[in-house]
This record gives sequence, structure tokens and C-alpha cells, in this order.
Amino acid sequence: MADSNTAESSTAAQPKVQIVGELPPAPTLSSKDRCANGDDSDSEDDAGVHGIDADDIDDPQTEDEAGPSSAADQPEEANNGITRGIVQYGSVRVDNSGAPPNGVAAPVEEEIPDDSELLFHYPDTEEVLDLGHLRLTTTKRLGLQRFAPSLKRLCLRQNLLTRIRSKDIGVLTQLEDLDLYDNSIEKISGLDDLNKLESLDLSFNNIHHISNVSHLGQCRTIYFVQNKISRVRPDDLKGPIAESLESLELGGNRLRSIENIGHLTNLTQLWLGKNKITSLQGLETLINLKVLSIQSNRITKLEGLEELVNLEELYISHNGLTKLEGLDKNVKLTTLDVGANMIGKVENVGHLAKLEEFWANDNKIEDLNGLDRELGVERMPALETVYLEGNPGMRKEGAAYRRKVKLLLPQLKQIDATFIR
Repeated sequence: MADSNTAESSTAAQPKVQIVGELPPAPTLSSKDRCANGDDSDSEDDAGVHGIDADDIDDPQTEDEAGPSSAADQPEEANNGITRGIVQYGSVRVDNSGAPPNGVAAPVEEEIPDDSELLFHYPDTEEVLDLGHLRLTTTKRLGLQRFAPSLKRLCLRQNLLTRIRSKDIGVLTQLEDLDLYDNSIEKISGLDDLNKLESLDLSFNNIHHISNVSHLGQCRTIYFVQNKISRVRPDDLKGPIAESLESLELGGNRLRSIENIGHLTNLTQLWLGKNKITSLQGLETLINLKVLSIQSNRITKLEGLEELVNLEELYISHNGLTKLEGLDKNVKLTTLDVGANMIGKVENVGHLAKLEEFWANDNKIEDLNGLDRELGVERMPALETVYLEGNPGMRKEGAAYRRKVKLLLPQLKQIDATFIR
């Protein structure tokens, strides 16, 4: 009797196997279950989705999704031509049960809401929307139009957008900050009516030309980091934007010269790092400039800065400079970064009495004995940080390096990356 129960238990644990002759025909959908191909393009003249919306069609629930059938001893019915369970096709054994192999649970995929549902619970009066990192390919179904009277900040960074649509983004006329960082946009468009825009971030896209931004008369900051811009054309930044622009970021592009920005006389910050610029010419008229970053370029001579009398921060590391010079008029400098060049001596900076940070690491400075003549406390009482690591003079001093710099420059609070105790 015990053996009989064991046999019955063993039999019950085995999955049912149906023996069939030939492979079943490929499943087909009836016309009732087919949805028309809707217009999912991102064109400007689209009229919405035509025909039956795929989201409105009920997804028939299979037995696997609904749970086990109450008729456990009955053969399973075919579902759309696909036989459920384990099926033997001659010598071929096929498992259509949907169960994970070896009892391993299938990974649960992250569920991403439909685009049209993302903003469903937001009130029409919302002023800030953050839609970053959602893998959006279009803004078409977000329903942004209802936020037009109130929305001031829209973040769409790190998505898969290829264009700026005037039918949804372009109608947000109260927008002050538009963030499109890290998408796949190739052309600037759709901004014609955004006259209140103050900040525009188009960094990390595929833009080749600056265009369609000259009318933005309130725009103070614009970012074009890491695009494919090879030059600023004469009319790119002409118009109302020329009077409002205060910060321009063009780092990580393909610029070979500084041109057609001389009329931006209200600029206070200019970022040109990681390009192919060979000369500092073209900056003469930017008299209000306070921050100039031109790191990782091909500049071999420090010149052309005589008119920038309001300059406070100069970053010109990773270039080809061989000498410290040309800073006679830049007496307001508080930060000077000339690291990773080929400078052989600390000179021609003793007049920079307001200097707080001096970065000259990874150069060819061989002698540290004369540091006090240029950077000493009497000349630079505000100097707090000095970077000199990576120079021959540091290696020559060995373990005495930090102590020597501290004795020569007693006003310091930090040598390289370490604070002085």
C-alpha cells in the first residue's frame, strides 16, 4: 500500500506530455485582434495615432497567466495555435509551459510606464518637471501642452530624443530653464516662442551648428558641451541673445579658433576646453570676462589677454605653454591654472597680489628655491593653495619637498591635494 502511494505521488510530480503528430501551423491573429499601424513618427505635421490604439486592445489572458486550471486531469487547450505544456513532436520534445528551466525564477524586468501616463497625476499648474533618464524617444505623447501656462523648468536629460518638437516643448512659453543634456539631437529647432528662456543645456548631443537661438533675448547661460561644432558662424549668436548671454560653454567640440564671439561683451564666463584651438586671439573685446577656461587645447604662447582686465579665473592647463608671461594687466586673478604644460620656471606672476590658487603641477620646473620671490607672503598674502607635484624640482627635493614649500610660502593652507596641519 505504501508502494502504491509512492508511485502515485511520483506520477503526479511529472509534467503532462502530449504526443502529437506534426508541428502545429504558425499562429495567426484574426482581423479583430489586429491593430492598425498607428503613426508613431516624430514629424511636425502628425495628426496623432490613426486606427485602433494598441493600448486599447485587451490582451487575452493565457492559462499560464491566470493560474492553474481547475480541471487538472483534462488535456490543456491550444492557445492561438500554440499547444501549452510539454509536447513531443516525434523525437523532438518541446516545453511550452512557460516555466523557468531548472526551477530558476525568471528575472523581473523593470516596468516603465507608458509615455502618456508619466504626467497623469501632475496638476496643470506644475512649474517644474523632471523627466530625466526615462529612455524617451519622443515628447509627443507626454501631453506637455497642458502645462504651458505655468511650467518654468523642464528637465529631459539622458533620454533618446532626436529633436525638439515645437508642438509640445515649443508651446511652453513660460519656460525659463530647458535641460536636454545627453540625448541624440542633431539640429536646434522648436524654440521660436520660448522668449523667457534663461538657461538652455544642449550638452552631449550630435549638434553640428549653433542655430535658432539668436532670438532668445533673456538667455543668460547656454551649454553646448561635447557636440560636433567645428566653428561659430558670424550670425549664430547675433541678435537679442548677444545682449543677454553671460555664460557660454563650448567645451568638447571641434573648434580650431576663437571667432565670431567678440560682440558678446556681456560674457562673464567662457568655457572652451577640449578643442583644437591654437591661439588666444579673438578675446580682446570681452572686457567683462571673469572666467576663461581653455584647457586641453593646442596653445603654445600665453598672450592676447591684455584687455581682459576683469579676469579672475584662468584655466589653461594641458596645452603647450613653455613660459609664464602675458599676465601684466590681469591683476584681479584669484585662480591661475597652468598645470600640465612645459613651463620651466615660476616667473612673471609676482604682481598678482590677489592670487589665491596657483596650479603649476606636471610642468618642467626644476628649481623650487626661488618660489618666495614670486609667490611669497609679501607679494601674495591671499595665496592659500599651490600645486607643484609632478615637476622635476619636487622629485629632486624628495621627502623634504613639502617642508621646503611650507617654509618658503608660510601663508599656504594647502600644498597639492593635502591640507597643511
